[in-house]
Amino acid sequence: MKKYLSLIIFFLICLAIQSQTLPNESVHVHVSKSLLITGESIRFRTWVQSETGPAFSKIAYAELIDRNSNAVAQVIFPLENGSGENYLLIPNTLESDHYIFRVYTRTSPYLGQEGIYNQFVTIINPKLPPGQAADQVTKNTYSSIEHSFKTIDLIETGISTSFDLPLDNFPKSEKNTFSIAFKNPFLPKNQKGFFRKEIYQHISQVNNLIPEPYGHIIHAKTLDYPIDTTETFFLSSHGNQSVLNSSKPDMERNLYFELGPLKDYNFLIAQSEKQEKQLNFSPQSPFAAFEFKNDFHFPTLILEEKDKELLQKLIVAGKSESYFTEEEIQEFLPIATGFVADRTYLLDDYTRFENLEVTLKEYVPEVLVRRQSRKMVLKVLDKPTAGVFQENPLVLIDAMPIFDVDKFGKMDPKGLKKLEVLSREFFLNKDRFAGVVSFSSFENDFGGFELPENALYLNYWPVQAPKKYISPHLIKIPKPDHFPDFRTKLYWSSDFDIHTQKTFYASRVHGEFELVYSYFDENGTWQQIRGTLNVSE
Repeated sequence: MKKYLSLIIFFLICLAIQSQTLPNESVHVHVSKSLLITGESIRFRTWVQSETGPAFSKIAYAELIDRNSNAVAQVIFPLENGSGENYLLIPNTLESDHYIFRVYTRTSPYLGQEGIYNQFVTIINPKLPPGQAADQVTKNTYSSIEHSFKTIDLIETGISTSFDLPLDNFPKSEKNTFSIAFKNPFLPKNQKGFFRKEIYQHISQVNNLIPEPYGHIIHAKTLDYPIDTTETFFLSSHGNQSVLNSSKPDMERNLYFELGPLKDYNFLIAQSEKQEKQLNFSPQSPFAAFEFKNDFHFPTLILEEKDKELLQKLIVAGKSESYFTEEEIQEFLPIATGFVADRTYLLDDYTRFENLEVTLKEYVPEVLVRRQSRKMVLKVLDKPTAGVFQENPLVLIDAMPIFDVDKFGKMDPKGLKKLEVLSREFFLNKDRFAGVVSFSSFENDFGGFELPENALYLNYWPVQAPKKYISPHLIKIPKPDHFPDFRTKLYWSSDFDIHTQKTFYASRVHGEFELVYSYFDENGTWQQIRGTLNVSE
């Protein structure tokens, strides 16, 4: 019987995993382009490999880091079989500069040498020129990695024309990505590759290295003194679906809530079983905090008068991309939630009474309404023993626990769609409950019931669903004659078929474009082939 057992299964497996050595994970990333305008998105494809094949991590993290080690944009995204395609939106508030784009998993930075992928990208903000760093030209003592890169010969074409590429000699691979995008002229040549852990100060092993083989894990801390390791904290996740998780703090005050396959949530609600006290609950950032080494220097972004025409062209392209490129969000699939109820009531099939107390009394024989100290309490029939539980059941509305049952009983049930009753013992993590009384609203909005007084509403980082271009050319092909085509990214495919795709289409933007083909060879080694496309007026 499904009874919110995800945490039990997760921690049993984690104990088994941590009794052994966690596998190293190497992170490889293909970035759509390294020269962008604020308001654009960095499109990227990630592969995470272990020694035996695709990594078991189901979640990865991408960040945009400024030269002061501050994260200025962050995203959590899902992995499937060690791979994921996603995007990171560039804030309009960033000043023009070079930034580090980095990707990693929950455990990868602390284990293998290839656990973090770092790459410089250049961001242009038409309203915010480079800051004071532009006055201090400093060469980086670290050169980026470009090992195993191959190149193809220069290719020539004109604006708004079609062209073919010599791809017959490209190695075929089931795991590949191919892109054509405007070449970044503002990065030094030895800074156009990627970096690993060598650019950071010592990354020490964390005490509780918790992997994410099933989904995102929310880490929080309780600030209570003294610590009570028997106190149960509840965390309900709400969106198109709602799921309940629970955790008890360890001696270091850590709480871990495992979301499993749930990705589509909008907000979280935290509560403690001890409703009489103030909730001292602090969610922790899921992103890693690393400091650059003192001798790792960002290149200086220098914009000169001679770059004016190029910058105007990039700005037009960046501002028009969102209007003319066609893409759609890939929505997350629904997941199985909750438990298998002994009895389900669709409330519209019955008379709608004035409040929940009367509703339960009138036609829900599995739930008994009682009074203690003039307040309503509920008791559930124990079906296996044909008796009645003396303890209180777990009462839920849209997976959020209800502790003030008396207040809940006065609620008008018109916004509630369904009632599920479990007439037997129910185990959630280490806690036992005397049955479950679970209501679901029509709109998954608690049916108008107010948030409990000591509950904490959390706007937590979402797991971001990917977007897919409707066409790998980013626009409909063939283009109308007067179509305003100012693409600086001509092609993007995270599943490229070198045998069927031969013809490509230049935009009205002239200059040098970079071709990048990322793939895994027959030995499982990540490789790249690069080339240059010269588009003339």
